[in-house]
Amino acid sequence: MVAESRSELCKVRFADSKGCKDFKLKRTKCSAIVCNVLAPHFSSDLKDDIGDQKFSLLIDESNDITVTKLLGIAIRFYSRSKKKIVVTFLDLVELPDCDSTGICDALKRSLKNNGLELQKLTAIGTDNASVMTGVNSGVYAKLKTEVPHLILIKCVCHSLQLAVSHATAQCLPRNLDFLIKETYNWFSHSAIRQARYKEIFSLINDGQAPLKLIHLSQTRWLSVESAIVRILQQWLELKTHFGMARHGEKCYTAEILYGMFCDKENYAFLVFLKHILGEVQRVNKKFEAEVQDPTKLLSDLLHLIDSMKSKVLIPGKTLKAGELIESYLDPRPYLGYEFEKEMSECKFPHEKQIRQRCVSFVVELIKQLEQRLPDNVQVLQSMSLLSAGECLQPIKPGIIDLAKMFTESDEILTRIDFQWRNLHKILWKKNTDTSELWAEISSHTDATGENPFSDLAELALTVLTLPHSNADVERIFSHMNIVKSKLRNRLSIKSLNALLTIRYGLRRNGSCCYDYKLPKEVLQSIGTLKAYESSQSPAGCSHTQPQQSAATDEEIGDWELADLE
Repeated sequence: MVAESRSELCKVRFADSKGCKDFKLKRTKCSAIVCNVLAPHFSSDLKDDIGDQKFSLLIDESNDITVTKLLGIAIRFYSRSKKKIVVTFLDLVELPDCDSTGICDALKRSLKNNGLELQKLTAIGTDNASVMTGVNSGVYAKLKTEVPHLILIKCVCHSLQLAVSHATAQCLPRNLDFLIKETYNWFSHSAIRQARYKEIFSLINDGQAPLKLIHLSQTRWLSVESAIVRILQQWLELKTHFGMARHGEKCYTAEILYGMFCDKENYAFLVFLKHILGEVQRVNKKFEAEVQDPTKLLSDLLHLIDSMKSKVLIPGKTLKAGELIESYLDPRPYLGYEFEKEMSECKFPHEKQIRQRCVSFVVELIKQLEQRLPDNVQVLQSMSLLSAGECLQPIKPGIIDLAKMFTESDEILTRIDFQWRNLHKILWKKNTDTSELWAEISSHTDATGENPFSDLAELALTVLTLPHSNADVERIFSHMNIVKSKLRNRLSIKSLNALLTIRYGLRRNGSCCYDYKLPKEVLQSIGTLKAYESSQSPAGCSHTQPQQSAATDEEIGDWELADLE
């Protein structure tokens, strides 16, 4: 069915081509075209777009549906054709060994297969795993020996998640974690319980249906914030349900949960957490957003830390270097309107202890953020120097310290310094958006046809390609799980790479599978012997078995058009 629909699609696309009226396309030919024609075309298009420019990589490990360990690689670079920073899929590489040596070998093999030079690599973005960031034998340490100028960027989203998790485990009651997890688990595998709860919720809320509870996930950053918000929204309904379930099902878990929902202290703690984690979540979403100005992320991150400090410090107090936060804590801090309202209405006998635990949580969160984010703050400070509002000022900080991170040539440093000091003397049109501004500066020419700001523009665009979170490589894994599902678990790595290469290639060009204009030479190769050469491994389809044939009918199953979009 799907093969026939794709055949109809191709008839539309190639309506003016010779012999198209008799065009037929089944599974075997479709898989050959995808793996040996379309994927190499989009890989070549990506390579041409990158050219000889510097780039950054985001790397992470994950398992596909068959528990095969894969290294996901996303690339971040400046596209001169599109005049913007582009983040896109580069490769999925099977990992025979998951240690740092195996990851480094897989990474270098991928770069070679895609025609990219290791020395052009500016930075790598990783999570906080020791195999990636280890000082002595981590992936970064091994690559640093070959690429001395390489910069390591730890994912801010991972750091925020770890900071919250550590502070919660250290300072808050452990039963809160039980409450959140078991409330979700109670309904997750029982349609009968869901139906009963829906009926109770409908009776209390005049026919409305309840929103689904959120599952706590370590791979979905700060999912605890969404889970807490959803439970608080349905507190009364959940309490009523577990009150009835403890008698109806005579279940010990329902008895425990009912008691916890009756305890107003638990409600107060969750109200406090909702307010604090909401601020952390807002910053987290800015870092994981697909479109954002990286030069403004520093202010958001620093504002988060300052906001946390203002909640527990004596009003007006600003900590200096070396001062302990515990020495200047407010004896009665204001912890948010909802929390303070709850505390005044309930008259808890242990109010002092509740407040103390909340303050301890904020203090520990501040310490964790300051401990985990100093390297990111330094990188973001360099980015903020290049913001549209900062770089066009007549009086601005020097750029030499930033430039030394990327070049050691005194001649180039001198040129960058002069260009930086003269930048504000030109009336730039794109003076509000940072990326558009530096794209304009990069393409600017004087009367002789030369760019007087070429060195500065190259430096700025290199800095703007530095990664700030691993959200893009996590999205690759999400797309991987959509393409290689339980129903198509035999899909080979080559075929999976080909589909993702095409999918991201279409997105990079702002097109869909039915309106993308393929070059004439690509169209002519369809139907030729080249399309069926199984030994040819397209660039971007690295795997450990290069002689593996193209995806078979049995592996492919029914490919859908959505796989290519």
